[in-house]
Amino acid sequence: MKNLAKKFGLFLIICPILAHAEWTVITHTDTNSNTETQVAYTQNEEGYSLEIYKDNVGAIRSRFSLNAALDMLAKRSCPTYQIDSTLIDNRSINDAPCLTDLAWSEFILGYTENRIVSSDKLNALMNGGTITFRFILENGSYKETNFSLSGSKRATLSALGPDVSILP
Repeated sequence: MKNLAKKFGLFLIICPILAHAEWTVITHTDTNSNTETQVAYTQNEEGYSLEIYKDNVGAIRSRFSLNAALDMLAKRSCPTYQIDSTLIDNRSINDAPCLTDLAWSEFILGYTENRIVSSDKLNALMNGGTITFRFILENGSYKETNFSLSGSKRATLSALGPDVSILP
């Protein structure tokens, strides 16, 4: 009976964390063109968010956003991201720098060619366990946050559409 109570207690502790780390598909609407984009989206318990989407020219992008309106990323500084314990990077494909604004950074993961995306980075995001972002704020402080990738594959494939295949 004690074992059952311990397992139930552990379940109650872990359950809110799992529920909060859920990946979903949301719709962003460009107010200038009224174009809708499907986005795989998650927000971690610290309020940071991560999105994966296909833009209007077929580029697959990931966007990491800060959690507080008062925090700003350091200028000319791309966050690093690490998927599980292997892939550490702070560049887009073809060694291009990230696109960055005060509150977000964006990485190009690949391009859709003939409805196929060949991307090790996108494959790792869809099949990994955790992604960790490390970054410097404008005030010089260093921060780190992570996201569960559980459910990212389902949400990403749904957001990119049924006509897109992903190859590592």
